[in-house]
Amino acid sequence: MDEITIKIGGVLSALLGIGHCLFYRGFGWYEDFEKTRLITAKVLYTIHLFLTPMFFFFSYMSLFHTKELTGATPLGFAVTAFYSVFWLLRGLWQIVYFRPSQIKGFEKLLPLHYFLIIYFVFLWSAYTLPILRRFL
Repeated sequence: MDEITIKIGGVLSALLGIGHCLFYRGFGWYEDFEKTRLITAKVLYTIHLFLTPMFFFFSYMSLFHTKELTGATPLGFAVTAFYSVFWLLRGLWQIVYFRPSQIKGFEKLLPLHYFLIIYFVFLWSAYTLPILRRFL
């Protein structure tokens, strides 16, 4: 069962990586970056550009090093614990930081907001369940 949840997390991570490849066009960053200081645009783009491969790397680890991530090795356990906490915090950030009522023009993105909350809960669960089962 633990290997299945880790593999589900791997698929979800890959889909998130693919989604991040569409950010620049999907969120109209070209137009937004024209109105922003050049250094700010470059920093934001760079952070995003280097974060995206991390999702693919975690996907790779989850799909091809599943046994290790279920806690078979101390390093695998540590990576899984990190990824679990990462998705918990990212989900909480989505809820607290992206409050739809406080962002003008966010109304059209409301379905995406709630979808991401659910998506992050699934990712958090995929990496938390093997950890919990190890202690129970």
